[in-house]
Amino acid sequence: METRFNFTDKQGLVKYLAIAYYRLSKDDGNRSESDSILNQRKLVLNYVSTHEEIKLVEEAYDDGYTGTNYNRPGFLAVMNAIDAGKVNCVIVKDLSRLGREYIETGKYIDMIFPEKGVRFIAINDDFDTDHSRSGDEIVIPIKNIMNEAYCRELSRKLRNQFKIQRGNGEFLGAFACYGYLKDPADKHKLVVDEYAAQVVKRIFSMKQQGFSHYDIADTLNREGILSPSEYKRSLGLNYKTGLKSSSISRWGHMTVRNILSNPVYKGDLVQGMRGTPNYKLKTMRYRKAEEWIVVEHNHEPIIDTSQFEIVQKLLSRDTRKSPTEDILQPLSGLLFCGDCGMPMCRRSVKRGNRKFNYYICSSYKKRVGCKSHCFEQKKLERIVLEAIQSQIKLVIETQHFLDEIDHDSVLANKVRSIDLMIAEKDKEIDGYQSFRMKLYESLNEGIILVDEYNYMREKYTEMINCSLAALDKLQEDRKSILAEKAIDKTWIKQFEQYQNISELSRDVAVTLIDRICIFEDKRMKIAFSYRNEFELFSSIMNNFNKEAGKDAKEESI
Repeated sequence: METRFNFTDKQGLVKYLAIAYYRLSKDDGNRSESDSILNQRKLVLNYVSTHEEIKLVEEAYDDGYTGTNYNRPGFLAVMNAIDAGKVNCVIVKDLSRLGREYIETGKYIDMIFPEKGVRFIAINDDFDTDHSRSGDEIVIPIKNIMNEAYCRELSRKLRNQFKIQRGNGEFLGAFACYGYLKDPADKHKLVVDEYAAQVVKRIFSMKQQGFSHYDIADTLNREGILSPSEYKRSLGLNYKTGLKSSSISRWGHMTVRNILSNPVYKGDLVQGMRGTPNYKLKTMRYRKAEEWIVVEHNHEPIIDTSQFEIVQKLLSRDTRKSPTEDILQPLSGLLFCGDCGMPMCRRSVKRGNRKFNYYICSSYKKRVGCKSHCFEQKKLERIVLEAIQSQIKLVIETQHFLDEIDHDSVLANKVRSIDLMIAEKDKEIDGYQSFRMKLYESLNEGIILVDEYNYMREKYTEMINCSLAALDKLQEDRKSILAEKAIDKTWIKQFEQYQNISELSRDVAVTLIDRICIFEDKRMKIAFSYRNEFELFSSIMNNFNKEAGKDAKEESI
C-alpha cells in the first residue's frame, strides 16, 4: 500500500522531512577518509541548506557494515522511520552508501521507496527520484553494477591477502585462543598467557591420567576457574559467543574437548577452517580439511608434540571409566582383540569374598562373534610392565650408542636405512598389485566366484592404499632426515623419564604404548609408541655393527 505524506510549513510550502543515512565499511579500502561518517554528514548538511523544501529531521548510520547486506541496524532504522510516517525522504552521499548489491539496491530505488512515497536522493551521483532525467533508467543500473563489481573485486583481493597472511603464519582472528594473547607489539602474533597456559597444561595432564571431559570440566568449575569466555571478558575483551546459555558461562565437556584437540597448543597455527562461500553470503560454513591453512611451529607451544599426540590417540578411542571408579584403568583404550580387532573390555566377577578383574573381547561380550580372549588383569599388567622395562632398557642402549658416533654418520645411515624401507615397501606394493591382477585371471578361469573376487579385490586395494600411504610417509621422513641439523632424540626422552618405574601407571601406559593385541591362545603383541623411530635407529646400529665387523675382518686378513 502506498504511503503519502503532506507536510506543509506556515507559508503553505510542501516540505520533505528527510532522514540522512551514512555508511562506512572495511570494503571502502583507501577511500575511508573521503567516505568517513563525518564527511558524509557535512555533504548532506550542505545539500539540505541549499534546498528549502527539505528539512532534515533524523540521521542514521552504519559503521563497519558491508554494503552487500541490508540487514544493518542503521538502515533498518531508516526503514522504521519511513514505516512510522516520520520521514518521506532519504538522502545519501552516493549510491554505494545505500548498498553495493545490484539487485537489492535497484529494488529499493525502483520499487520499495516509490511504493512508500519516499523521495530518494544520492548527492554525488546527481540522482533524485523527484527530478528524474532521461537516461537514468540506464545510468543508475550501470552504476549499481559497477558498485557491486567493485565489492566483488575488493572481496577477491582481500581473500587473497588473507590467504597470504595466513600462509605467513599471521594470526587473523578477532580473539586469541585460550592460553594465548595477541602480542601488544604485533597483533598478528600469539604470545603465551602464563595463567591460562597453566590451566591448559592441567587439562592435558588430567586427560592423560585418565579423567573424562566431564570430570575435567566439573573439577575446573568446582575450583572456580573462569571458563575461556568469562576469562576473556575478565581481561576487558568484548567477547561474545552464541553458545552462552546462562549469565555466567561455565566449563563444559565440549570446551574441554575443543582445547584438547586444538593443534594451536603444540605451536601449529590452523586458520581458514570456516568462511563464507562468496562476498554476498555472510553465513559461515566449515571448509574441507585440505582447504585449511596450517603453519607448523609458528609460535611458542604450551604442550609438547609428544603429549599432544598421546592425547589425540586417547580422544580417538573409547576410554570410558567404570561408574564406580574415579579414574581409568592403566590399559583402558589400549587393549584390542588380536583376531577381530575390536577393543577389549573389562569385567569383574566375585568368587566368595574375592573379586577378580579380567579383560574379554567386546565382540564376544555383545555375542556378535569371536571368542572371549579372556586375560586376568593383574597378570596382564605384570607382563606389560616387564615388557615396558625391557623396551626402556633397549632405548637407553640406543641412546648410548648414538652418543658415541658422529652426526654425519648417523644421518648417512638413517638415509641408507630408510632407503631400504622404501625399497621393501615398493616391493610390497608390487606384490599386492600382482596378486590383485591375478584375481581377475582366477575369476575368468572359474577358480573363484564373483563374490570372492569382489571381496579379495577390495581387500588388496585397501592393502595397496595403506602401503602407498606408508610409502609417502617414508619419503617425507627421508626429506626430513636430509634437512636435519641435529639428531632428534626427543622420543628417547619419553622412555628415559620412566627408566626407574616399578609399577604400571596410566601415564606410563598411554605414553609408551600405542596398542596391545591379545590372541585367544594368550599370545600378546605390544606395539610401542615411536616404534618407527626405534626400528630406524636399530637398523642404523646393525649397519654400524656390520661395517665394524667387516673392517675388523679385513684388518685381520
